[in-house]
Amino acid sequence: MPRKFPFKYHRFPKDVILCAVRWYLRYPLSYQDVVDLLAERDVAVDRSNVYRWVQKCGPELNKRTEKHLRRASVDWHVDETYIRVGGKWQYLWRAVDANGQMIDFRLTVWRDAKAAKAFLNKAIERVRLHRPVTICTDKSQAYAQVIREINHRFDPHFDSIRHIDRK
Repeated sequence: MPRKFPFKYHRFPKDVILCAVRWYLRYPLSYQDVVDLLAERDVAVDRSNVYRWVQKCGPELNKRTEKHLRRASVDWHVDETYIRVGGKWQYLWRAVDANGQMIDFRLTVWRDAKAAKAFLNKAIERVRLHRPVTICTDKSQAYAQVIREINHRFDPHFDSIRHIDRK
């Protein structure tokens, strides 16, 4: 959607495209579910069209609506769990603020300091100006090491992020 009028060469009206993309991004729907919802409204669309619309318009919609979402709290709860994705076991890293709002998530194969560092750096970058004041984690030593490194990077003489480890 970086062009002036991004819907210029589409067969469907922009309202249909934006509605389909919004449904897909907002709710846990598959492309076929979105097609079925549009079919109930007498709009015949193929799954591949919805896929292309999401690929083209999704990042721009996300960027434009991100600033209107609730601001994340400065108290975070971070954990990881072991789940099966596509037949393979992976770690799901999650960061949730004190209000229960999801800050970020990440899937990795390993549960080590490198993965924890990548996840926390990504989460802190996502909230930009509102870095956490406290991060509550389980008793994993990887988090303590990574939070010390992040504190040292932002301010070497002051621990700006307090680490609380609870089981």
